[in-house]
Amino acid sequence: MPDPDSMTNLLKAHGAKLSAVKANKLLLQLGLLEEKSRPSSKYPDKVKKYKALTEAGLAFGENRENPQSEETTPVYFRDSFADLLLRMQARLDD
Repeated sequence: MPDPDSMTNLLKAHGAKLSAVKANKLLLQLGLLEEKSRPSSKYPDKVKKYKALTEAGLAFGENRENPQSEETTPVYFRDSFADLLLRMQARLDD
């Protein structure tokens, strides 16, 4: 069974000089992450945005469901994170 963790924790564990915000932007560009939206439960006229792994992104992690809402939180597999980090760094070099 894979042992997923947050982007922030894995970036720190790998000594990456990359913030989670920047990493998410790179994953969006690579098509491994997508931005989704749902109606706000507190403000009916507002829309809440969140991120989820795409089908291709699921090779590197999973979308954890939030029991209080329709949102998911992406978490990443420790054993494939080095490969994911290489892809992000290659995108930075483009």
